Formats: sequence, structure tokens, C-alpha cells
Amino acid sequence: MRPLQSAEGVGLKCGMPLKRHYETAKSQVLVAHGWLEGLNMISSVGFFNPWGRKRNLCFVLSLVVFLLPASCTNQSNNYTRLLTFRKKCAEILGSRSGAILAMNPRNGLVLALVNEKLGVQSSTRPGSTFKIVTALTLLKNGIVTPTDQFVCNGQVEIRGKIHRCWLREGHGEQNLLQAIANSCNAYFYQAGESMPAEALQTAARQFHLGECTGINLAGEDCGEAPEWFSPEEKIHFIVGQARALAVTPMQMLRLIAAIANGGSLYRPFYPTSQREFKKFRSEVVEMIHFGDELRIIKEGMRQSVAYGTSVGAKLVNLIVAGKTGTASEYFGTKTDAWFVGFAPFEKPEIAIVVFLENGRGASDAAPLAKEVLNSYFRLR
Repeated sequence: MRPLQSAEGVGLKCGMPLKRHYETAKSQVLVAHGWLEGLNMISSVGFFNPWGRKRNLCFVLSLVVFLLPASCTNQSNNYTRLLTFRKKCAEILGSRSGAILAMNPRNGLVLALVNEKLGVQSSTRPGSTFKIVTALTLLKNGIVTPTDQFVCNGQVEIRGKIHRCWLREGHGEQNLLQAIANSCNAYFYQAGESMPAEALQTAARQFHLGECTGINLAGEDCGEAPEWFSPEEKIHFIVGQARALAVTPMQMLRLIAAIANGGSLYRPFYPTSQREFKKFRSEVVEMIHFGDELRIIKEGMRQSVAYGTSVGAKLVNLIVAGKTGTASEYFGTKTDAWFVGFAPFEKPEIAIVVFLENGRGASDAAPLAKEVLNSYFRLR
């Protein structure tokens, strides 16, 4: 059972760099050569006489010709599996207006991109998926601890204005892990009130939001990250609803992959042919250095799938981490649905984003994410 991957994979995988092919083949040749040397020793005392030393050397060298084509067969098989996975993702999205994206968080290889226009060429508000960035900022700047609690009664008054939580009856007392799992707006409004706006701006730019990812596709939308905003707009920024905040699903895919892998922000690469798949080499754009805050955020995402708003993405035999979002459109009353996540929780192999126009994160995007993950792990 092998994860879908390319040049930066582990073992004799599809797209292995030629140097690694050589090193793998060399080690196996040395083993074979040692075995033949043993035969020569036996032949010297009359038990067995194979072909002689020159023929033995020819046999050893011929193993190189045998071993390298075997790896190329694996390359072809992995690319076939990749195409099968992409086809399945397209079937899962169906006629819905949205996008499904998947990435290997270990190297930045884009495994699936259904609907390039909405996935790469259009940006919109991230909604509550941005609470991942907010929570990291709160912890990193010592504004809250994981055990600090705020009460959610369904709404909270800040600077004389009422700001509502999505759950009208409220969540009650919430600590950070519960607030991530339940996507509690009231917690983040209160916790973030004293947070300097510049701290959140810095965190957003650390993930290169507002910048193009540099993916190998034309027409990429670079999104937008606020340069300045009023105290009122900061409240909306905290929960991913600021007017000047816009992201593409591809940007969020790269962000969640960095959360999954511990801080490596890769340049995404989407292979459109087996030739490109073989030539792929990973490129780290930035290493984001996290402290213990990353472990806490990932645990909150795990709990979100276990019992919170992301429970629709829960798998039976595999632990998934995720975060839903429901973003208000810039005009009108419609909302966009988001799910971002990764699996398995301990050693992530895949990061995914499901984005749907005119939907809600928990009820619409998360269940599709479950189907995507199930499809991926069946093909491993």
C-alpha cells in the first residue's frame, strides 16, 4: 500500500530522481556482487564453478539495466493511480459549482485540481478556515492560553456593536480547542479584541496570503491581504470575513499543507502529463517556524472532525484533522462553503480543500471531503 507521490517520495517510487535511482541500484548491485564473490570463494575449493570473475562482473552490471526499468514501471503505475484519483474527485464534485483540491503535504505535488477557474483563478473570503491563522497568532503572541475560556451566549457586544455567533443559542464556555472544534465566533471575537491588528497581518503574510503561489498554471489570482483596516474591520478579519481579505482554494491548500507538515510552505506543482510527473522536484518557498502552538491548533482540528463542525469528514479507521468555514459573499446573502484538512493525523499524506459556492462548510463541504479522503486511501 503506497501513498500517491512523485519525485520526493520515499523508496523506489514514481518520479524518483536519477541520483536516487542510482544509489538504490548501486546498493542492490553491491549486495549481488558480494553474493557472487561468495560463489567465487566456494568455486576455489571445488564445490561450484559458475562463470568466472569476468562473467560475474558482467552479470552485476546487467542488474543496473534490470533495476532502473523496474522503477520506471512504478512511475507509470503511480501516475495511472493519480489520474484515477483525479477522475474520482471530479465525480464527487459532480455538477456542483465549486472546486476540489488535494496536495501531498510532504512535497507540494498537487494530486487533484477539479475546476481550475474556481480553484486557482478566483479568490473570495476564507470564512472560518482563517481561524486557524487567528488561533496561531493568539497563542504565539501570548494573548490567550489553551485553557483560557470565554462565554458564548450566541452573541457578544464589542465597541457598542453586537456580533453574533453562528449558533444562536450559544456554545457556553469555550476554551481554544473547543472554539476551533465548534468554530465559535464569540470566542474569537472576545479573544482577538486585544490582539494588535499588525500581528494578524504578519501571520497572514507569513503564509504568503495576498501573494500568488507560483503554481505552474496560467491566470492565477493572487488574492488579497489587508494592508490596513479599522477596529471594526479587525473584528471581521479575525473570523475571515474582512472585505479586504480574499484567498483562492489553492492558497488555502498550501496553507493547510504547511500546517500538516510542520511549517514547510511549498510551491504547488500540478503535473498535466506523465513526463511532468517524472520531472517534478519540490521547492520550499518558506519555512515557517512554529512553537507548541502548532500542536495545539492541529489538536483543535482533530477535535473538530471528532465531534465539531467538521464531523462530516470523519473516517472510520483513520484520524482526520479539519476545519470548516462558511463565508459571506461580497454582495447578496449567499454563502460559500469551505473545508480544509489533512490525514492521517499523525503522519499526513494528503491535504485537501473543498470549496463550494452557495453552501455551508459543515453540511456541504465536509461530507464531500470525506468522500475524497475515502477515495484516496482506497487507491493507496
